[in-house]
Amino acid sequence: MNLDSQLQQVIEELLAHGISLDLAKKEFEKKYIVGAVKRSSGNLGRAASSLGIHRNTLRNKVGLLNIRLPRDQYRFAVSPDIAKRK
Repeated sequence: MNLDSQLQQVIEELLAHGISLDLAKKEFEKKYIVGAVKRSSGNLGRAASSLGIHRNTLRNKVGLLNIRLPRDQYRFAVSPDIAKRK
């Protein structure tokens, strides 16, 4: 199945469920950004480059779209070894 066919199938399903164009675009952009960040192992510079946008633009989009980046969930995690020492 080629890209055009896949997109048409997704569009038909979204329309069948009454999803608005604005919501569809927002959700697609969120998932596309998260995918790029995952592929770049959390490196926003590389993710932005793969998306064809500046790193600051990516950071702004992440904020505007309320995207919780995968690496954010580990930012303040305590290492299991450190936790055992307490």
